[in-house]
Amino acid sequence: MPRNFRHGNNRGRGGRQQGGERGFYDASQKYSEHDNRADRTEWNDRDRNDRNVTNVKRRVSFKPFNFKQFGKNGRALEQQIRMHVSQDDDEAMRGDTFDGESPVSYTANRNKFNRQRRSGSPIPRGVPNANIRKKITPSNTNWFEVKVPYGNKYPKEVILRLIQHAISPQFFIPLYYKTAESAVTFYVEEFHAAEAIQKVNRKIDLPDGRKMILLVRNNHPPSQVNDQLKDRMRQAMVKRYNSATKALNLEKFHADPDLSDIFCGLFRPQIILVAVDIIAEHIPELEALNLNDNKLYMLDHLKSMATKIPNLKILYLSKNRIPYVNTLDSLKSLKLVELNLEDNPLKQRFEDQTVYVSEVRKRFPKVIKLDSMDLPPPISFDVDDDVKVPSAKASFLCDAAGADLVRQFLEQYFAIFDSDNRQPLLEAYHEHAIFSLTVNTYQQNNQQRLGAYMSGNRNIKHKTDLDSRCRLLKQGRLPVVSYLSELPATKHDPQSFAVDLTLLTPQLLLLTVTGVFKERKQNSGNEPIRSFQRSLVIVPCGSGFCIRNEMVHITNSTRLQDEKAFKDQAGFGAASIANRTLTSNASNVPVMQQSPISAPVVAPDDNTKLQMVQALATQSAMNLEWSRRCLEETNWDYQRAEFAFNELHKQNRIPPEAFIKN
Repeated sequence: MPRNFRHGNNRGRGGRQQGGERGFYDASQKYSEHDNRADRTEWNDRDRNDRNVTNVKRRVSFKPFNFKQFGKNGRALEQQIRMHVSQDDDEAMRGDTFDGESPVSYTANRNKFNRQRRSGSPIPRGVPNANIRKKITPSNTNWFEVKVPYGNKYPKEVILRLIQHAISPQFFIPLYYKTAESAVTFYVEEFHAAEAIQKVNRKIDLPDGRKMILLVRNNHPPSQVNDQLKDRMRQAMVKRYNSATKALNLEKFHADPDLSDIFCGLFRPQIILVAVDIIAEHIPELEALNLNDNKLYMLDHLKSMATKIPNLKILYLSKNRIPYVNTLDSLKSLKLVELNLEDNPLKQRFEDQTVYVSEVRKRFPKVIKLDSMDLPPPISFDVDDDVKVPSAKASFLCDAAGADLVRQFLEQYFAIFDSDNRQPLLEAYHEHAIFSLTVNTYQQNNQQRLGAYMSGNRNIKHKTDLDSRCRLLKQGRLPVVSYLSELPATKHDPQSFAVDLTLLTPQLLLLTVTGVFKERKQNSGNEPIRSFQRSLVIVPCGSGFCIRNEMVHITNSTRLQDEKAFKDQAGFGAASIANRTLTSNASNVPVMQQSPISAPVVAPDDNTKLQMVQALATQSAMNLEWSRRCLEETNWDYQRAEFAFNELHKQNRIPPEAFIKN
């Protein structure tokens, strides 16, 4: 009886193609003459002997499968089908599945897969394939689990000896060897050893002639944090503690002989936190801790060490897997003086040793020994913890004796500077005075808003040529005051002043004043507020003092300065620095009772004094004698004298005879 073939373009019985030509197999030829596959076919055992292979007339149908219907994934799907079709039944029956799937369930899944393949249905994802082995990869912990199915049939020594002989010269140390049901499991720490074991899968002959199956995957030994684990850890830590040096050695803690049957890997957060709690409870005075070779790679959970182990000063973290230097941020609260980070990936990220030391010291500024290398002493303020830092003040005076001198100088200087005529400042500057001005140009719009000061801007960050630097430097009394007279008219806010007297000697004063001022503009309601800083070097000159060197920096005020500026004015100009800024830092004695300086900065002549006395007498209604006395006690500062009169008059402290005129 002829055989029918339906494949490709073959059509109908007799094997004729569409063009009428005979098919490759002639219908009259016998099966045995053209196909000898029957000799290689494995028939069922129950009727193997009852069949005559050459006389059996079977119908064989080849149904094509169109992989193109799956688009660009058709080739991958075809390869997946071929792998599943070529699976070894014997391998499946021997239980060679890593996830513990039984042979029955695996075979059922494969049969279901074959039915879907024959029906042309899409192949679902996740169909198990025992022939595919997932390659292991290095990890942060580098723990690997090795499973030997049906390894319980052989002694432990036999299995380990055969594996060691197969991977030689590679060496491995089996840890936590145990038997679970029909399989044995153990763990190795190193990637190269685990990789070598995976390569000899099905290449080792067992005593009964079978091939040893070795299933390797990334996994660390299981552990459960309970009272038993804590007790075992406590016992192991007791023998590792040195009470004389207050040092605890936890190097490679998981490999401790007393913990060979229980996993205590400190790289697991739960376990190392238990170790920290044990230390805090039993040895809080600990000063040195060795955590070398514990596969540590995360340190975020160790922030509590700063409070639980406050005396810790030496910490060893070498031979771990700390990836970045900022991983150490969680430990920066520790007051370490010695730190060891050798053999960690973070060191490979620094080509310059100086940069590495600098980054470590940013987190541990007191470290003087790093990676067994002595470092130079750190440059820092070595303040004991029990010493309280003085509270911040608005102003600083290195010597309270200079408070009155500074006060009078600033009062007179800013009273003239804020006036319409700045020419009297000629007496406030030395004959060879030097003056420079800088303007903040960080923001683009500052150049426009501060345009009045840009012509004299001597910012050496931008003025790189020597000619410009010298040209913008004002030298001499007359050039300095002439330039100051060209600047916009101002009104300073004494309440914003912060005065720092950093040096006071009979020959020199170093003074810095910061605050805000307002630009006075006629016929304009917009008076911008500026921030300033003036650094002055003041020297004795004649009977008074004068400025030898001055540096002024001007910028726009901040929003906070704008909100506070000119909010507490009493209408007396710059005289309030005497009562607010300097007096509180000098003493509690009222300013009027302190010794005046020998001479004012700008001493008026006799004619000017007479005019000031008459003006004060007219304004205050006092007689000439009391008006002169008021001016003398305020060192001939008219604004200050006017302010003193108003304050004393409000308090009814001026005697009646002051208003009696002769």
